[in-house]
Amino acid sequence: MKRKLLFLFTYSANNVSGNTGKNTEYMLYYFLNDNDNRYHYHKHYIKGRILLMKNLQKILVALTIVLSIVGCTGENEKNNVNEVASNEAKQKDSINKTTESDDDSTRLDNHLDNNNEKTIQITDCAGRKVEIEGTAERIVDLTMIEGVRTLIQLGAQDRLVGMSQYDHQAFNPDGLFKKTYFIVSRFKSEMEKITNVGSHTEPNIEMVLSLEPDVVFVEYNRKEYADVLQKQIDIPVVCVGGYGSFNYEVFSIVGEIVGKEERAKELIAFAKEKIKLVTDITDKIKEEDKKSIYYWVRPLIDDPRTDAYYEAFELAGAINVASNAENISESMFKVTKEQILAWDADYIFMHSSFTEENVKGWHTIDSIKQDSIVKGTKAVIDNHVYPLRGPMRGWDIATQAAEVLYIAKLLYPDKFIDLDVEQNGNEILEKFYNINGLYTDMSQKVNLYEWK
Repeated sequence: MKRKLLFLFTYSANNVSGNTGKNTEYMLYYFLNDNDNRYHYHKHYIKGRILLMKNLQKILVALTIVLSIVGCTGENEKNNVNEVASNEAKQKDSINKTTESDDDSTRLDNHLDNNNEKTIQITDCAGRKVEIEGTAERIVDLTMIEGVRTLIQLGAQDRLVGMSQYDHQAFNPDGLFKKTYFIVSRFKSEMEKITNVGSHTEPNIEMVLSLEPDVVFVEYNRKEYADVLQKQIDIPVVCVGGYGSFNYEVFSIVGEIVGKEERAKELIAFAKEKIKLVTDITDKIKEEDKKSIYYWVRPLIDDPRTDAYYEAFELAGAINVASNAENISESMFKVTKEQILAWDADYIFMHSSFTEENVKGWHTIDSIKQDSIVKGTKAVIDNHVYPLRGPMRGWDIATQAAEVLYIAKLLYPDKFIDLDVEQNGNEILEKFYNINGLYTDMSQKVNLYEWK
């Protein structure tokens, strides 16, 4: 529905949601719908004075017209009303032309353009129904890098106007997570200048609102928080991400929000095609012939943990020995070394994407093999202990797809003699990130096994 801007002004208010006790300035846009001649208004938070209209005189004239409509009385009321209506029509046309041609009103024009598009109705990753007015041009991310990474892969990272302090850590080349976020950190030059809105769990609401986002992303498992935040800021909030599996719907959902549906379909089809190189073979392996694995997550020497939900293992034809554990949870959980010995897996995969090796308190491949208890497992005896990039702080479908090939060739070398893991891995990551040689670099960073 096309709308024409009639006039704009600001007002101040106290005790506005999220800003109790603070003087908050709002901007009112009054529109006329061409289709039905009804008037509508939209309020939008701004920080500071009016930013978008450089011709203040036109605004004052518009306000005068409104006051005249409200205050005209007496014997000449009919003539005054006719005159006001005429002036209003002229002023409406003048301001509409001004806003269409004025470069300084770009932000307002973008807002008007969004209102002209159809409403997007999506079901987010938490199963919430969310409506968004048109394609999102301005996005604030409050996920643990999940939303940022998805936008990068879709080629829509330019829509980001704000992200959390946690997201910013991913782009610190010398930080604790330099291996965890090795791939997305390649986009540091674009990302480091994006506004920091504070904690991803308790963001600066005023800062978020000042960025005028069309949508806000939060983690997939924060459904209740998403509902509260959406009501508080009156802006659509979408849960993004998933746990342990190939959550292709992330691309479909975000792709629709940013108008990148075709790119989303392309990435999903490509990932499935590469994984099929493995599943065409592993799907035919009998259950009793499948290899068992133990996944050592965040390999602290005195605090062993594992994860029962990493789909790359299943697709590669492995049986995760922790999948039937009594204390199983959606996230990683603690186990004992005695339990690891009792499970006696054929292979042990050590999570190696969190921190550097040889850091005090963290296992290496060699220290696992030398552990007084774990060295009795079949995996150690057969020298089948390998590093794994694994998921960390979010689930990257691109690296998971490459890892399916990596795991499968380690478990069943005779069945995948001709599978070039490095070549296919580079093709997968280049497709998702448009950077060549990423898998090779990642492999060297986390010391993945390399076939001669």
